[in-house]
Amino acid sequence: MKWYRLLLLSILGGLLFGVAWYPYGLPFLVFFGLIPFIFVSDHLLRKGSKVAFWKGFIFSYPGFVVWNAITTYWVSYVSIPGGLFAVLVNALLMSLVFALWHACRKRLSKEWIHPIAFASFWISFEYLHLNWELTWPWLNIGNVFAVCPQVVQWYSVTGALGGTLWVIAVNFLLYYLIRALVSKEKKKIWSFAISSFLLLFIPMLISGIQYKSCQKHIDKSTPINVVVVQPNTDNFEEEFVMTNLQHAQRVDSLISPLLSNETNLVVCPEDVFPHTVSLKSMVANQRPPSPSMYGCFLWVDSMMKDYPHLNMLIGLSTFDILDHPTPTATKIGPMTYGQHYNTVMCFNANGYNGHYHKSRLVPGTEAFPYPQVFGFLSDLMVELGGFNGTLGRDTSQRVFTIDVNGEPVKVGTAICYESIYGELVSNFAKAGANLLTVITNDSWWGDSPGHFQHYEMSRLRAVETRRYVVRSANGGNSAVISPTGDALITTDYGTRIALKSIVYAQNHITFYTKHGDYIARIAVDLMVLILLLTIVESVVRRIRNRS
Repeated sequence: MKWYRLLLLSILGGLLFGVAWYPYGLPFLVFFGLIPFIFVSDHLLRKGSKVAFWKGFIFSYPGFVVWNAITTYWVSYVSIPGGLFAVLVNALLMSLVFALWHACRKRLSKEWIHPIAFASFWISFEYLHLNWELTWPWLNIGNVFAVCPQVVQWYSVTGALGGTLWVIAVNFLLYYLIRALVSKEKKKIWSFAISSFLLLFIPMLISGIQYKSCQKHIDKSTPINVVVVQPNTDNFEEEFVMTNLQHAQRVDSLISPLLSNETNLVVCPEDVFPHTVSLKSMVANQRPPSPSMYGCFLWVDSMMKDYPHLNMLIGLSTFDILDHPTPTATKIGPMTYGQHYNTVMCFNANGYNGHYHKSRLVPGTEAFPYPQVFGFLSDLMVELGGFNGTLGRDTSQRVFTIDVNGEPVKVGTAICYESIYGELVSNFAKAGANLLTVITNDSWWGDSPGHFQHYEMSRLRAVETRRYVVRSANGGNSAVISPTGDALITTDYGTRIALKSIVYAQNHITFYTKHGDYIARIAVDLMVLILLLTIVESVVRRIRNRS
């Protein structure tokens, strides 16, 4: 096969993956996306290349670039260098994983190990993306089913990585089926056709059963009346021009017609009050006399007087003054250091009722990854939210306890980017959260697929934890999502609105909530064993060749 045909095969695989994602909305194309890449590997192996790793890299990279470009081009709306970095570097990492598998495949004599090796390598890569400083799990394969959570209700057991495993397994079975069709091996044709059919549709059948069962068993003993706010403040023209008090007045105009004595919770988006306030002052309920900066909290106090049973979740930019250095603090004087945070605070009739700092930060905007290595690129860091530097972070997922008609209800709040991390969000439920909220500001990306892709992932978090998710976005898509991932209420992009709804506190702990990304941990162990087996087989083969 000519080299350009191999490149076309690679690009075909990238197109299948890319078109599977929103806004194209054809998620089942992912069950065919890997097949072209596997055939590329086949051809390279038949040629017997002595540089298998680099051949695998070169001929897979164009396809992975296409996949990344189609799905995440919108990152460049804020920063063209950042967008290019996200596309080209993530594609490079994917190609390195494929190249490693291709090189090992050449040395592993047992063909049945090949799909196991690919699954373990790829899932280990996705797990790395969930946990290192260059974290970018947006295109983890299992996320593609966010637009149709009804077919992956078993994510409550496996998490989204279970979807990745499912896709890889079906791709390999269909690849073997195509190969059998080409060679006209009737027994294998029937064997792989039946296996592919069963593996594709049995999980969907199980999901359908779970979907109906979950709908019947939702606990409705503790209703919570919520109001969700979407201010639709322009990030570039209004956000830092308006004072915090003016932002509060905008929120007041939206929620006042919806509030009543029965309202339990108001959820406001990330950075709804964008001008930085003192963390210590907020915790102590002692606000400096600065009307433009802190006047918004006088408005909060007045709301609580009018509605004494009300609780409010508010996204803030906060700072703290430290007397000691930290890796992320900025020196502002002799033995004085300033630390900024992306924070959500809870308020009730007593004022301050707890806070949580965003713990999973966006690389390149909220955190500079591996400064010892990439320090020369620090000037490319994007300023979002009025601060350019690395934020401080929480080390665990704290929950807020609110009073709902005399019943204590615990609320966990994921801030923006955190909502794409299944295990992190499940840790709120593990910490006792009966209700999940997501606060975000997706307006940076404009009316692009970015805000909708981000919104859809909250539906997966609802399924994984079997919790209601209340999502408040400054711009993008605000929503109320049921434990089955169904959107009960959604807003349109570019709409200034507040919505009210009733959700219910849930207590059940799912298998995934309890055990987290156990599939990834198994994959990492398998990857190590397969790499060791590859080395052993290579050594044995060399010894035999010499003798």
